[in-house]
Amino acid sequence: MAARNNLFIFNSSRYFMFIKFQLRSILRPVLIFLFVMSFYQVLVSGGVLPASDGISLIQNNIVKAQRYVYQDNSDLKMVVVGSSLSANLNVKDIGEGVKSIALGGGASQTGLEIVKRNRSKPPIVLVEINDTIARKVDLDLVNSLYNPVFYWLRLYLPVMREEYRPVSVFVDALKSRSKSDIKLSREELDKREARNLTPELSKKGIQMAVDVESKPLSAKDVESITKEAEFIKNQIAEIQKNSGTKVVLFDIPQESVVDAQIRRKQVRELVKQLFDSKSFEWLPPPPPREWRTNDGIHLIRSDARDFAEFLKDKLLR
Repeated sequence: MAARNNLFIFNSSRYFMFIKFQLRSILRPVLIFLFVMSFYQVLVSGGVLPASDGISLIQNNIVKAQRYVYQDNSDLKMVVVGSSLSANLNVKDIGEGVKSIALGGGASQTGLEIVKRNRSKPPIVLVEINDTIARKVDLDLVNSLYNPVFYWLRLYLPVMREEYRPVSVFVDALKSRSKSDIKLSREELDKREARNLTPELSKKGIQMAVDVESKPLSAKDVESITKEAEFIKNQIAEIQKNSGTKVVLFDIPQESVVDAQIRRKQVRELVKQLFDSKSFEWLPPPPPREWRTNDGIHLIRSDARDFAEFLKDKLLR
């Protein structure tokens, strides 16, 4: 009997030693992880590590959306929603207190949904309206922003946000060494554009855009745009409910040879019917001029700056 008890005590001791060893082996990496995360958070909070804009299109979209949702918007004057056409605009050229949730490969519905779900509403929402609204809202992105658990983590722990991913911060830091804060002249900007560096390639891009826009809208296109327009109207109504937010619709100018094609004309006519000027406010068109692009649809930087300054003049002065 005594031998059995001794064996039990011996086995129990071995078991507890095993558990203790296992806990120690788990606890150590956990403590190291918490220390590293805490140190990284201190670097982020202290402004030692610069935030990244993202190193890919998808990541850039996530960063934009998270900045709107999790950063302080108390001084926000206007938010721009739209596709890559609007994402091509530098909000710093529009003015202080302007944010963009215009998403590459996306559409205005995603930005509007983010604004709609946010507790505070901006004074002005500038909404890009053209055939890109045929794309649907990116609910995966929107839901990830307002996930009950991650929402509060990202709100109070910036280190959990996409803009502070170590790889992105490192790559952005390397890029920033070659960047200059000096506002370049129109001539300097234009020298760096593809239409001047690789003119033949740019001409092919413009011709491809012409080919696409030379085909009339199909019945399916009209149906998709009409359906999404109704969705946008409901989003706008929800945003304006008890908020006093001013919603302004607009389109981005494109290369004149592209803008003159039948599809572009049909889209303009259709969206003006769907969003009639009696019910919705449209931004007046900019003064007539030749707008330049590298691919027929995305404005080159100097022209994008001009259009941004036009927006500033019309909406923020």
